[in-house]
Amino acid sequence: MSADVPLVDVCVLTWNTRDITAEALRRLRDSEQGVPYRLLVRDNGSSDGTADAVRRAFPDADIDAGSDNLGFAAGMNTLLQRATAPNVLVLNGDAWLEPGAVGRMVAALDAHPDAGVVAPRLLRPDGSLEHSTWPFPGLWLSAIYATGVRWLLPSRLAARLLLEPDWQHDRGRYVPWAVGAALLVPRRVLDRVGGFDESFFMYGEDVDWCWRVRDAGYRIWFEPSAVVRHIGGASSEQRYVGAVTVRKAAASARMVTARRGPAVGALFRVLEAMTGIRIWALAKLRGDHAAMTWGKAVARTNLRLPQRERERS
Repeated sequence: MSADVPLVDVCVLTWNTRDITAEALRRLRDSEQGVPYRLLVRDNGSSDGTADAVRRAFPDADIDAGSDNLGFAAGMNTLLQRATAPNVLVLNGDAWLEPGAVGRMVAALDAHPDAGVVAPRLLRPDGSLEHSTWPFPGLWLSAIYATGVRWLLPSRLAARLLLEPDWQHDRGRYVPWAVGAALLVPRRVLDRVGGFDESFFMYGEDVDWCWRVRDAGYRIWFEPSAVVRHIGGASSEQRYVGAVTVRKAAASARMVTARRGPAVGALFRVLEAMTGIRIWALAKLRGDHAAMTWGKAVARTNLRLPQRERERS
């Protein structure tokens, strides 16, 4: 952690990831990031001693050991409220920055004045790519998957549309939204847009936030030279194993309905359910039980959504 006046407040949210978070923060501390930063940590009421372990290993960090699990959105908002640096980096507790990543994201902000958020390239610990930038959920996207047209698109067009696996995250570009595992935002943008919508307990809050950044007249810049390693699901799989797909599907339908109206929302749910059914049927033919489970969860969630929309995503 830099001893200079921080240019970036690195905000890390944790929940029952003691060893993973300690290792991720150690890697951050031992790397050169190119800019002065301060570390702020919010622990969402862990029962495994995460807060104490971080406090012992990083005595200079600003640590808030909460007693309750507020979820990602509300927990991260407590950090955003404490942050005072000109830039804020939202960082998951199971992610760590490769050397120079923070400096490269700050440089990308300077190079793109219309950018309200900079997203890095996310890699898994083994070096494989995490597909982390996407189009916003909508009818066109759902339709090409529901009908199978997606797999007829030329690779170059699919990459331009940010579709997996053709888009390889290998060049800088503006994107609609990026996964919230690591996002850099200037304080001036945060003050205007506000924090995460706390009605999203977990999943969907990053999509909604990027949408609001776009609504405020800013853009989302993807910077491939800044690399973050991300394990993914270290906290959520403990509590929500088997329910992650349901939460993501419900959040997408909720956002489309809120932004496009109930008629479009209903059509979106039908298309998403069709996609789930198609994936389930194809997976059953080849005996892929994981894909069958995913398809069934997507179909059932969207078919039941008029009731589920009353629940928190």
